Amino acid sequence: MLRIAVAALVVAATGCASSGGAAAAGRAGNATVTGSVAYPASGLSGDPCSAVRVKVSENDGVALGWGEVKQSRNNRCSYNVGGLPDGKELNVELAVDAGLKCANGAAPTVTPGPTKMTIAKFAAPVVSFKLACE
Repeated sequence: MLRIAVAALVVAATGCASSGGAAAAGRAGNATVTGSVAYPASGLSGDPCSAVRVKVSENDGVALGWGEVKQSRNNRCSYNVGGLPDGKELNVELAVDAGLKCANGAAPTVTPGPTKMTIAKFAAPVVSFKLACE
């Protein structure tokens, strides 16, 4: 009897812990955005891959997900944001922490700016960004 009670408690706790905020709000889906962030080989102070985030939101500005950014090869970071709603207009943008600076003390420029897109079910469009110091 004790085993059944413990098993029921574990299942209940796991079910509650696995429901995310976006899913609870009815915004989760099966769409994904993936891509890369290119950065200059020199001229940046700090680690670009830990100083950038990819934000995906609807028109209300509420973040639906933040991409997991990882170091890649050849002065690039790769990212992936999953669990996004399909069939809705979404904004995809790169956010740069204030601590990431160019050698001249200015913030790096990001291209492209915020991108609007509608993603089909199970689709994974690629949006690539570039950091530059001028």
